[in-house]
Amino acid sequence: MRGVNRTDTTAKPPILVTGLSGNLGRRLAPLLKDHLLVGVDLFAPVLDHPRVEFCQLDLSQPDAPAQLESLMREAGVRQVVHLAFVLDPTRTGALERQRQWEINVRGTQHLLDAVERVNRKERQVEFFLYLSSVTSYGPELPGPVREDHPQQPHTYTYALHKKETDELCRARHPRLNGCAVYIIRGHIFLGPGVENFIVRALQGRPTDRTWLGRWVQRRKWRLPLLLPGGEKYRGLYQFMHIDDAARLMAWLCRNYEPGKLEILNAQGRGEPVTGDDLSRLCGLPLLRLPSYGLVGLLYKFFWAIGLSPVPAEAFPYFAGSYVMNTERLESLLGAAYEQLIRYTAEEALRETLQR
Repeated sequence: MRGVNRTDTTAKPPILVTGLSGNLGRRLAPLLKDHLLVGVDLFAPVLDHPRVEFCQLDLSQPDAPAQLESLMREAGVRQVVHLAFVLDPTRTGALERQRQWEINVRGTQHLLDAVERVNRKERQVEFFLYLSSVTSYGPELPGPVREDHPQQPHTYTYALHKKETDELCRARHPRLNGCAVYIIRGHIFLGPGVENFIVRALQGRPTDRTWLGRWVQRRKWRLPLLLPGGEKYRGLYQFMHIDDAARLMAWLCRNYEPGKLEILNAQGRGEPVTGDDLSRLCGLPLLRLPSYGLVGLLYKFFWAIGLSPVPAEAFPYFAGSYVMNTERLESLLGAAYEQLIRYTAEEALRETLQR
């Protein structure tokens, strides 16, 4: 692989995975059956894996770094995969922004603190893999952006926290005593079983957080897609299948370059899906209004009355376009690229819609 000295795949080192009980964690686990998995989450996972040690732990708590350090030392953890993050506050119950920050940002900081402590005298943890997001670049990208494109999110709490934690991982890399840090900036994950406000919107389903949303849902009424008019708001979305993300992460656990800081854009293959494609594939009417501001006000209104599943702050990401350049990832994976990234954006969407 490009002439670098990569890790020995025969060692099968123990791997600590935060957010192991989540959708991506459950899909990643079967791909790492040769490794002891040390899971950290708020709820115990149900996994297809022969060897799992589980620790129920809130990463945001003050004693989390010490507990994580002890856990890593006792299990001999050599790799860390960080998945724990709040995407959909209504599903996790973390509705307050401060609580989301504590889970997302402080939790990431505590995990990095623990790795730094474990590696202080002698390097034990050799690889740290963090899942960042395309949303950290911002909602209106000029075209397929590379990894050096400025991260300019706004309004959307998840995106702001992804940028902040992405920066934390990069800044901490020199202090981890030779531990490689890999950051995947992934597109929106879709696929069977994925459930969040994005999927609800693509299915035309109202929120279930209010009586109004539940009332509309019982009547099986579907909500339309709502976007501004004009070529600027055509919409380009390069969704990534969640199984592809799991395959990529498992591959990186076995094929990282020791000590390196690597940032990788990752998304579905092929052409992006447009706003018109979403309407056709999802079977939803697409209402294009003449004003971006008007559409934004409607998103705020429908969220405020408890009908829309989409938080008002996320509206710019529905109206904008965000596609990444993945040449760096394709070069790294080589012949393995199409074996790992198997789905196009449209195929990922189609599988999501099959209920």
